[in-house]
Parts: sequence; C-alpha cells; structure tokens
Amino acid sequence: MMLSCSRGKSPAQLFRYLSAKWPAAFNPKAPRPLKIGIHHDIRVLDGELSDDELRRALLAYTKMAKYLARLDAGAARVNLDGKPAGVVSDADAATAKALLCSRKDKQKGKQTLEPRVEPQAPPKPKPKRTAVFKAKNTADNPTGIIVETKRRRSFRKPMT
Repeated sequence: MMLSCSRGKSPAQLFRYLSAKWPAAFNPKAPRPLKIGIHHDIRVLDGELSDDELRRALLAYTKMAKYLARLDAGAARVNLDGKPAGVVSDADAATAKALLCSRKDKQKGKQTLEPRVEPQAPPKPKPKRTAVFKAKNTADNPTGIIVETKRRRSFRKPMT
C-alpha cells in the first residue's frame, strides 16, 4: 500500500495504513495501549509517511474512546509487534478517564440544551373579505376603523 501522494489524506486513511502494516499494534476493534515513543519506531521502519501524517494518524488513534477506555493504570503497553513494552502510568490513566468524562459531559450538555420542539399546527386561514362585506361591517359597526385614502391629483401648469 503506497502513500506516495498522501497529502490531504484523512486520519482514518492514515490509520488504516498503519493497521495494515502493523496489525498487532493497531487494531481499531480492540485497541491496546501503545508504547510511549512508538512514533520513533515507525519512523525508523517506514519512511512513506511524513511527520505530520504520522502525528495525525497517531493522534486519531489515541483519542478514540475505545483506546482511552483501555488505558487503565498498570495495563501493558505494546510495541509494533504486539509485545509488551511498558505499562500505563497512573497519570496517563487519570488523564484518559478525565477526557472520557468531559466528552460524556459535553454530550449530555448538548442533549439538554436542545429541547425538542413539538410541531405546531399551521394557523387557520382567515376568511376572505370582499369589499361589500367590509363596507357592510363598517356601516353596521360604529366602532370600526375607518381608513381614508388620499387620491393623487395631477395638476397642469397653465401655459403662459
């Protein structure tokens, strides 16, 4: 799988490239905590990805909710071959849990801020009134509103 013109590739496409090349380390269905500094190992073994592309791919992978949920204190981290290479620290586990909690709070906030609006029935149309009907009602109703219109007159100047 060549990424020669990988400029503009999405993080998901870059991640698929990494999971095809190192399936033991990059598994989207059951992600495992990665070794700290794994980007150096990838850089040594693979020169096809630019630094920015590698950074975006690893960032997308490590910010997935499934990945963050697996970061428990003392869990084994893996290298590119899937072999243990360190453990998750208490600070890393706490950071992952805090990030997951803030995401859940944001989702709850969005749900509570957007109340459902019930569809309202369209307003009933007013009956059409004809000129005769209006004239009849205004004559019968002394409290009715009278609207006067002004006619426009054209004047000619006398010629001298």
